[in-house]
Amino acid sequence: MKKFTFRLQVVLDIKEKLLEEKLLELAKVQRGLQEAVQKQKELEGYQLEINNALLRVFQSGNDLDLNEVQRYKDFINKLIVDISNQKVVIQNVQKLLELKRKEVNEILKEKKVLEKLKENQKKKYYQELEHNTRKELDDITSSRYRSA
Repeated sequence: MKKFTFRLQVVLDIKEKLLEEKLLELAKVQRGLQEAVQKQKELEGYQLEINNALLRVFQSGNDLDLNEVQRYKDFINKLIVDISNQKVVIQNVQKLLELKRKEVNEILKEKKVLEKLKENQKKKYYQELEHNTRKELDDITSSRYRSA
């Protein structure tokens, strides 16, 4: 009897390849999210440094240079806008990450279904092979018994 072949093996192979691609995409998005979060932390740290520098200017007791204070204030406002924009970027990347996770889960489900189908067909094939082998042996045994 011929060797077991799964007729949907090509589809299973495609699903495995697609899963690898989607996992790579997911990893890229996760890396992008980490970078976006890191950038936000850097901006927040920089804002804290500028706030402290402005506070030191006020506490120095020296005459205040209004132009310098205005530059600090403008820069702090710019950082606030940048941080707000970065939060939006992070939210968008998180949505993309969730979408990629759903894609990976969907392909994983499809792949598992195909693997289960392959396993069941293989099991059925070998049961049938064993049944046919047993039947042939019974036929051989009964023909020898008759001739004896």
